[in-house]
Amino acid sequence: MTNAKPTAAITQELRRELGDEAEDVQRKYSDLHDWMINEGKNPRREIGLNRTTAKNYLNRLDQLHRLSITHFEPDDPSKIEDEHADALLLMIDRAEITKQRGKNKDEEYGESTKRKFSDTLECYFKWRYYERSMDYEWEPKINFSDEKGESAYRFTYRELGKLFKEAETYGVLPSYYDTPVNERERVDGLVAQRLGIPKEDVTRNDWLHADWSGKTHSLVTVGFDAGLAPIEIANAETRWYDPKTKTLTIPTEYSCKEREKEEVGLSDESADSMSGWMQERRHLSKYDGSNKIWLNREGNSYQSGSLCNLLRSLCEEAGIKTDDRKIVWYSLRQTMGRNVTAEGELSEANDQLRHERFETTQERYNQTPVEKLQLRLNETRRKATKAAADPNYNPYEEEEQTTSSTRNANTSSAQNAGDPSSAVTTTHGGGVHIDAVIPDTTESRVDITKQILHDETED
Repeated sequence: MTNAKPTAAITQELRRELGDEAEDVQRKYSDLHDWMINEGKNPRREIGLNRTTAKNYLNRLDQLHRLSITHFEPDDPSKIEDEHADALLLMIDRAEITKQRGKNKDEEYGESTKRKFSDTLECYFKWRYYERSMDYEWEPKINFSDEKGESAYRFTYRELGKLFKEAETYGVLPSYYDTPVNERERVDGLVAQRLGIPKEDVTRNDWLHADWSGKTHSLVTVGFDAGLAPIEIANAETRWYDPKTKTLTIPTEYSCKEREKEEVGLSDESADSMSGWMQERRHLSKYDGSNKIWLNREGNSYQSGSLCNLLRSLCEEAGIKTDDRKIVWYSLRQTMGRNVTAEGELSEANDQLRHERFETTQERYNQTPVEKLQLRLNETRRKATKAAADPNYNPYEEEEQTTSSTRNANTSSAQNAGDPSSAVTTTHGGGVHIDAVIPDTTESRVDITKQILHDETED
């Protein structure tokens, strides 16, 4: 029975990318479809794939083909080169290529989907080997599985501080007069890119104008504080920022995963950086008529790939290791979520991350920072050394003494600040009046609550 081949048709998007090559590629896709149905699963034994799997492979191949043309501009656009296939999988793994459509647009692909992209390319190159347009069988350099993939790298506190410092001065140019003449041409090219003018027209004044910008610092520090996903960076509008309250409001319809929680707080540093950038952007022509907070050098919204590249460039400039680490834009959000969870309350991290469920925050971000673990390990070693030297030493007794000292200090503070036992009184009108400075301890809060409830019960 002859196959009907609607599933083998290339998309209009790919057809536009291919131009005159479209019909030739259409025939190849039809041949590939037939081959997959007849022997794609095991060519040596002529065992084919089922039709659904073959259709899914063709759909993903169409997407990968377009990505190959967009990112690499191959000499022969009618096929995907093996080195381009390796590069595409690496970009997908690093979240430089992200989801293209739907409400999760610009989100990183899951591990299972990454594996399916890899399987699709493997099938494509196997077909090319068996139809003799390649003389070897391609194997992917990255192996994916359906298990949970490697998480985005989370920065240590030291790395985070170095990253922010580098972002603050990122892009500063050398002095015009201190730069050798043979080096000025290279910097002239950079100035021309920043200002959008021809390289031959660059002057000393242009160097001064292009020397520094607060854009990168505001982008990184606000992106960290607010846990902004790439699509939220692309969507961010000036109206989202309120300098009076130092908050950023991400409307649900513009947020990643359509989060219901919208408002997040910003640190003083981020608020200052944002206010400075808001002033600066008013004088830049690329923002004329635009309400976007951040635009790239071409005047377009940032994409996941360019944000990942920016973050890795900052790390390299700051001396932060990038090899064998999955440093992507989500590293900022992941680091913020972990730090706030470890240093504050779970509810605070939940609100700042704009999660709907506490379980999501608990499962993904309740990880102790390495510095805190090191401190705990050092304390354990200290006690072990002391116990080895003193047979009568009891490390738990030391803990109890520390706890007692803290409890006594809190009690003393409460007495000096005002005795909680007489803090609650009843006014002539029958209301409750509280007149005391209460230490910020659970014990003191419980005492006050008991007195309030006791008085209300008596009334």
